[in-house]
Amino acid sequence: MKEKIYVEIAGIKLGIVTEDGKEYVEEVANTVESEIQGILKNNRGCSLVEAALFCAMNHLGQGGQDSIKVRNLETQIALYQANLNRLKKENEELREKLGYGQY
Repeated sequence: MKEKIYVEIAGIKLGIVTEDGKEYVEEVANTVESEIQGILKNNRGCSLVEAALFCAMNHLGQGGQDSIKVRNLETQIALYQANLNRLKKENEELREKLGYGQY
């Protein structure tokens, strides 16, 4: 069930409508707050909007890299599954040739 959760990031109060729990939303908000503050601290001429955009770019970039990794892992799993099925069939054929039958 969706609920509205209020958080504050960089002095801006936000109402987030989500099915995620309050603890999760607060954890995400705290992470964003920490990253924005770090960007502002390390880049004195950076505005809040610029810091938020840098933060968004970092996370979207990381998300894209993670998506590529997930797709690669899914491909590997599919190959492993195909090899496993091939080996099971080959094993079954060999057992039949040797007269062992199925186990």
